[in-house]
Amino acid sequence: METTRQSFKRLDGVIDELHDLFESWEQEGALLSHLDLDTIHLFRLAVHEWVANLVQHACFDGRSPEVTMDVIPNGRRVRCIIEDNSFGFPMHERLDVQREALKPYPERGMGLLMLNAATEYFEYTESESGRQRLEFTVSADSDPCLNIPF
Repeated sequence: METTRQSFKRLDGVIDELHDLFESWEQEGALLSHLDLDTIHLFRLAVHEWVANLVQHACFDGRSPEVTMDVIPNGRRVRCIIEDNSFGFPMHERLDVQREALKPYPERGMGLLMLNAATEYFEYTESESGRQRLEFTVSADSDPCLNIPF
């Protein structure tokens, strides 16, 4: 399957749209057909965590949200690029702070750490067009449990 692009213009309801999208991909069986169920679930988790963070925390400062998601299957890996027009945040600093302040069995604040742990490759930057860009890869050949901070 080739690259698939999805665009979202509203943040209210975007999580439901994502779940419907993943369910339709699973029913069709084509987009992520080379991946096992565990890898597909990790991919869904990573996308869900990032978009949930956008919904809860992103600052669009009066601008209408614009979010695009490119999904690029590649054998036993799937690459995802999510771009948005928010003002962004210093994610790597937040990850460091969260790792240092990690309490056993926290109820909240684990989304970015889970996203980082579930991915083989993970990068957050500002794109050339001034949009915020998250790019990550989930692989069927790696064990994300090895990346979980203890």
